[in-house]
Amino acid sequence: MSIGFKLYSFFNGKLVHEDSLGNKFYHDKSNINKRWVVYAPNLGPESLPTDYHNWLHGTSDNIITTNISQDDLLNNIKRRTQKHITSHKNKLDKGYQSWQPK
Repeated sequence: MSIGFKLYSFFNGKLVHEDSLGNKFYHDKSNINKRWVVYAPNLGPESLPTDYHNWLHGTSDNIITTNISQDDLLNNIKRRTQKHITSHKNKLDKGYQSWQPK
């Protein structure tokens, strides 16, 4: 997170909520429909529970705080990121014959 964005959040934003992982949720002081999040160190969008995501995108106006343990949140993050990890094929067979110029 850049220092400029943190300064912008400090001067132009109002802290609405901080979750148990350390993500901070803001809305603009002059326009409450402009919302953003400052992620905790080493976390990204995959760390947001559904309720917070809905609030950020304007689907809901309330942040519903649920009593979810930090271990459950971290397991949820692992499950979300696991589906994006690709495994490489160990064999060289691509399933097709590529064209080679002569």
